[in-house]
Parts: sequence; C-alpha cells; structure tokens
Amino acid sequence: VTAFPCASCNNCGESYHTDGYFVEADSSTFQKLDCDSPCFRGRCSGSGSTQICRISMSYQEGSSWSAYEAVDVAYAGGPHDEPLKGDATPGDGLDPKHASNFAFPLTFGCQTSLTGLFRTQLADGIMGMDNANAAFWKQMYDKNAVPEQKFSLC
Repeated sequence: VTAFPCASCNNCGESYHTDGYFVEADSSTFQKLDCDSPCFRGRCSGSGSTQICRISMSYQEGSSWSAYEAVDVAYAGGPHDEPLKGDATPGDGLDPKHASNFAFPLTFGCQTSLTGLFRTQLADGIMGMDNANAAFWKQMYDKNAVPEQKFSLC
C-alpha cells in the first residue's frame, strides 16, 4: 500500500514532513474511489451516495493511519517540485526529465488521519514494497509502466 497525507488530513504533522499535503483539487486526474466498483485494498464505508473505499493500518509500536482510496497518475523520479509534461522527448528512461514516460494510474490511500510516528516522521506517507497487488512496483508492472516484475529503491 502507498499512502500519504492529503488536504483533508487534520493535524497530520505537516510541519514535520518534507512536503506539504497532497491537494486533491490541484490534480486534473485525481479520482476518489467509491463503492460502485470493488475497493482495491480497503472496504466500502458510508451510506447512500457517500459510500467510499476506506483503508487503515495500525502498527505494533502504536502508530496508525486511516485514508480513503483514490487513483491518480504517478511516476517515480524526475524533478521533485514540478510535474513533468506527458509530451516529454522520448528517451532511454535514465534521464530524470523522462520520468513521465513511466507514468501510470496509481491506486493509493489519501490519508485523513495519522497517529504516532506517522505524524512526526520526516517522510510523508508510506510506500509498501511487498509482493501484493497494492505494492507500488506491482501497480507499475500491472499498468505496463515497467516491462518486468522488478523494482529497485536506492
């Protein structure tokens, strides 16, 4: 599971994290997952027209987070403070300016609450690298953003 604080996250430690909250309204490709289709990793919550896919995790040392599931276009690498354009000059993928060539629709948790170390850690969010369908690398592979079931994080 990949999850990070979104704009609706209240008291989620913004002053501690390297980045501000993800502002859903600033993305033209952002979609909140409702219960009309199966939830990716979470469970359907709410009633009537306000049903959404919710997900939460708790950890042994006491930290926890809760979120709703969403989908947006993502890619790994490239300039950190500005989005890359989809019409970038084709390249071999090694140049950070070509990171958008590996863009794919990522299903993730848009965090609405954090406790414990998730609130005070420098990193903002969590990226699961296990062998499950919700793992970042597995979603990249399933969406044809990478040709093989391999991913390395340095």
